[in-house]
Amino acid sequence: MRRVLVVLLIILILAPSVVIADALPEYVPYQADEFPLWTYKIRRAEQIFFGSMMLTVPITALVYSLLVNNNVVQSPESEAQAYLIQGAIAAGLSLSISITDFIIGEVKNP
Repeated sequence: MRRVLVVLLIILILAPSVVIADALPEYVPYQADEFPLWTYKIRRAEQIFFGSMMLTVPITALVYSLLVNNNVVQSPESEAQAYLIQGAIAAGLSLSISITDFIIGEVKNP
């Protein structure tokens, strides 16, 4: 009985919103000069950074575990510390890929 009352209450609250809601405005596409050029560059860098994280995270985890197992690198004190180290290395690699792409783009198209 209580569920029925809750459902009816929700319907009574939400039903008028359909009647009093404004119509959606007509879609207007973006203009060519609506955003400054630096925003496009930042967006590209963001996409490259997070896109390359898909590759750098597993590669970093694999290489780091191989280095720890072969005693090339000192093993971390906890598993959480190992994850933080791997994440930092992967983020650094992704950042360097993103910066390299930015530099190449600036040299190619000044």
